[in-house]
Amino acid sequence: MAEEITPEQAQEIVSMLTQGGAMESINTSLALGILPLVESIGNYELLDQLVEHASVVAKDDVEKGWARFEMLKRNQGSIDDVAELAYNAESIEKGEALAAAVLHHHALMLLSIDEIDGAQTSVRRSLTLREKLEDKEGIIFGLAVLSRCARANEDWETAIIHDTRRLELAVNNQNDVLQMEAMADVAHAQASLGELATASEMYQESLDIAKSMEHPAGSLVASWGLADLAEIESRFDDALLLLSDTMHLFMQLGIETPDLLKKRLHALTNLEK
Repeated sequence: MAEEITPEQAQEIVSMLTQGGAMESINTSLALGILPLVESIGNYELLDQLVEHASVVAKDDVEKGWARFEMLKRNQGSIDDVAELAYNAESIEKGEALAAAVLHHHALMLLSIDEIDGAQTSVRRSLTLREKLEDKEGIIFGLAVLSRCARANEDWETAIIHDTRRLELAVNNQNDVLQMEAMADVAHAQASLGELATASEMYQESLDIAKSMEHPAGSLVASWGLADLAEIESRFDDALLLLSDTMHLFMQLGIETPDLLKKRLHALTNLEK
């Protein structure tokens, strides 16, 4: 939602919902739901107030759990605190969605400190709940974490299995962004196995989707991968063209070009001299 409206519109909506005592009538669901809007306008004081308000007005254990989860995420709660919340959420009636989300977050925290086995355990528990809930998008996100775990172990075949299922679900859900991301991940794993032709096809499909959406991050990932493949085959002109196109997209959208992209373009340009 925050990505679909202007900062001015976000400010107007937030002001309407929170100023002049209006926040007192906001329930937990709405308080948590507008947090991305509040964050998008940079009002972090109001952000903290809304999280606290969400906890105070929570009418049951599930809502209290969601408020607690948001508080832990925004205040760098410990891994143990998040694990405790996940354990408690699993015992709450109708707490499956909360437990799945907390377990997913717990997996990401463990993955960030290279606790791969623990991360896999948590995300598999999360996926079990999301399968039960038929939460297709949540399943896609969970499979992405399992893929990252496999990549950390350089188990490229397993990563491809998870990413291929992600891709199938994203296509079925007609979610172009998730499809683009899954294709790029499949391509990377295929390239790591030496399947360069397959990797090139998948990166190109990912890039085509990214270009159609004018998605700078997706364009960067796919063009970077294609440039890697081009350099392996000493096609330096192709690598330069791919990355130059991506830089032009950043410029067209008024987004600062990442330093890594600038440095790589500079290095390729020097090769041409």
